[in-house]
Amino acid sequence: MKNTSKSLNKPFENLNEVKNEVSPEEQEETCDASKIQEKRRRVHKFFAVFFHPDSSVTAMGGAEKRFIETLKRFCAKGELEITVLESAPSLLAKTEIVCKKFVLPSKIRGKGWLSTYFGWIIWIVKASVKSLTVARNSRSEAVFVPNNTMPNLISGFITSSVLRLPLYVTVHHVDMPSPNSTRKNCSLYDCYQSIRYGRLVSLAKTLTFYVTLSLLKKTKGIVTVSNFTAQALRDNGVSHVKIFVSGNAVDIDFIRNVRAYSEKKVFDGVFVGRISKEKGVFDLLTVWKEVVRVRKNAKLLIIGNGLESKSVKEKIAALHLDNNIDVCRQCNDNELYSLLKASKIFLFPSLFEGWGIAVAEAIACGLPVVAYDIPALKEVFGQCQSVFLVPAKNRESMTSVFLDILGGGKTELERLGRDGRTYVERFSWETISQQDMKFLDCFTKT
Repeated sequence: MKNTSKSLNKPFENLNEVKNEVSPEEQEETCDASKIQEKRRRVHKFFAVFFHPDSSVTAMGGAEKRFIETLKRFCAKGELEITVLESAPSLLAKTEIVCKKFVLPSKIRGKGWLSTYFGWIIWIVKASVKSLTVARNSRSEAVFVPNNTMPNLISGFITSSVLRLPLYVTVHHVDMPSPNSTRKNCSLYDCYQSIRYGRLVSLAKTLTFYVTLSLLKKTKGIVTVSNFTAQALRDNGVSHVKIFVSGNAVDIDFIRNVRAYSEKKVFDGVFVGRISKEKGVFDLLTVWKEVVRVRKNAKLLIIGNGLESKSVKEKIAALHLDNNIDVCRQCNDNELYSLLKASKIFLFPSLFEGWGIAVAEAIACGLPVVAYDIPALKEVFGQCQSVFLVPAKNRESMTSVFLDILGGGKTELERLGRDGRTYVERFSWETISQQDMKFLDCFTKT
């Protein structure tokens, strides 16, 4: 089957190649990477704020995986002496990472968006106070924020401002209206409402976006995971001089060694991600309803958790899909990859992505992918022959492409799986950690 979106894509020969790319003079002003490599590195002392939602809100996402994987390599090589203030329950405690760790719990757990936001505000206040003491005592040279969510960004900004330390941020994605949106001149607020968020939540999310932008403009340096995210920041007034494009990766070796949950493919389709409206989970249910009309016994597995979990279960019951959809709220990486390998096709109707680690993990497990055609996914996976991009919000097209691939049989699925596994071998955590270290060497005073 031919992926009709392929002709629309031009491959990025270099991860740092972007539209309106920086001129040679500006690149020299920003950082001469070749000279940096020649210098003998000294160990930098960083303080990091690492807030991640409780598992009752969402499972560990791409931002958390990226920080853990890069931190693991920084510390193993002795390239950074880093002190981390982390939210509870600790994710770092389960790793072999050797660094100073402080865990700050938050007893407030929201059951909805607004109550969750309130809980985050409480954590920000507590973290900002604690951070000042921890960062000062560790004699940190800079503050590092591994994710641009508000609890991380505000706490990091306050700490850097009070202690007069440079602030560095990894930006995973910023919510931008998709160019493929069916609504012309769609504002961000309108886009949130179009995916059925209420007025108050849409307003809160829109305000969060603009506060995030204002804080990012005050940072010393920013790592983005895709050219799309970098361009979105520049388009919204963030100086190009401080933006460095790195990327994301998957642990190919680990995934390769995981055994499938079953020798037989148990699930016809599978979705992995946060259970929220912007991840397209309600579109997914509509798609599966149409799939079941054609294939009565088709089985879908949804892996993830989130504030919309209850609504999703209610929708599954309303559509009479209880016998066709299984929901797995939580699982570790080994269980996740095991279940992916027991599935046939990965469905991903997400509307907002900065890179798409979930897609890369599915491909690494040998699954073809049907996803919405949004900029970040087109940039990263547009040239992958096992990724099929369909117009955003076009549920009929997603259903049709899914059924076509499923109808191709075992041989076609295996061929697509081989093509995909070859494609994702280019994404290495070792390479990403080296690129991030170049960024820190470039912007940190030596």
